[in-house]
Amino acid sequence: MAQLTIPLDSARFAKGMTWKDYMAQMGDTRARTEENYSKASLTEDERKFFSGITQVKYVLMLGENWCGDVHRNSPMIARIVEAMPNAELRMFLRDQNVDLTDCFLNNGYRSIPIVVFFDKDWNEIGRWIERAGAATQKSFAIRAVTLDVATEDKKDAAMAEFRKQVQGTYDGPADKSMWRETAKEVRAVLEQRLGLVGKK
Repeated sequence: MAQLTIPLDSARFAKGMTWKDYMAQMGDTRARTEENYSKASLTEDERKFFSGITQVKYVLMLGENWCGDVHRNSPMIARIVEAMPNAELRMFLRDQNVDLTDCFLNNGYRSIPIVVFFDKDWNEIGRWIERAGAATQKSFAIRAVTLDVATEDKKDAAMAEFRKQVQGTYDGPADKSMWRETAKEVRAVLEQRLGLVGKK
């Protein structure tokens, strides 16, 4: 299958929002994202690994303000990029950048967040989409005992409970937080694509 030509270059990348600008325009989900950003810290081992990644120059993130996976996972992505010495992050809204989004479909879906790492020549190093696999399994388990069993008149309350419990999997003890899974998966993508597997 031919590699899609990604419609992204330095000029377009520069028009994206910095992490700070992205949070500033978020509206009613800003407080949740800022709180997650304050909690989503890297472990010493994670910081050491990501600070050694010098090949990544540009990091594209596509999201939308209303998306729970975005306000839960984008803060950890921001922390990861901050640790990389040469990397620059720019945020783009998915629905205003469909040409970009459609280069990174997830089994045919426009799942978000989409995170793509590029080198200085715009070669794609790797991508990470939506949420960690462990987080997907956990959210399915939570859904089964909240939303899936709620009667029609209790759907709103069930949705609120579902969101609260999913967020709790990130807010839990730092060593068990779903942010560890996010960092682990992003690390695995970079290790594999940069040939670092098995190297210390």
